[in-house]
Amino acid sequence: FTVSDLMRMEKIVLEKVCWKVKATTAFQFLQLYYSLLQENVPHERKSSLNFERLEAQLKACYCRIIFSKAKPSVLALSVIALEIQAQKYIELTEGVERLQKHSKISGRDLTFWQELVSKCLAEYSSNKCAKPNVQKLKWIVSGRTARQLRHSYYRITHLPTIPETVP
Repeated sequence: FTVSDLMRMEKIVLEKVCWKVKATTAFQFLQLYYSLLQENVPHERKSSLNFERLEAQLKACYCRIIFSKAKPSVLALSVIALEIQAQKYIELTEGVERLQKHSKISGRDLTFWQELVSKCLAEYSSNKCAKPNVQKLKWIVSGRTARQLRHSYYRITHLPTIPETVP
């Protein structure tokens, strides 16, 4: 493609999305929901709902392609709601319900995504994820390809090492 082709395609895409290029992400919803829920937590329990843990759970979800189909607000609320259930923060359950109602998230959608998030996090924390299948990580190439790769390796001109200077 030429530069003008790419520019034309980019303009077409931008027109299709009405020039709205800043989409709100699940992480931004997570930050917003977390800050709103923190207002209802007693001072002595503020540190018990850990944002870094919620963020890590959200990242684990985004390692699965299925979660790209979730609305960002629903996914963020699902992660928070599951954590609140797991930690037994009864005082925050009402806050989650208010956020759900305010965000216009149906109970069915929230339950559906909560189940998927729960399964994902259970599998993520299992031993299955701790030890990857080494067989799947190996590249398997034919003998002919291996011979071609071996020959091409010697044709590569190696760059000289850049000396590091310590100030």
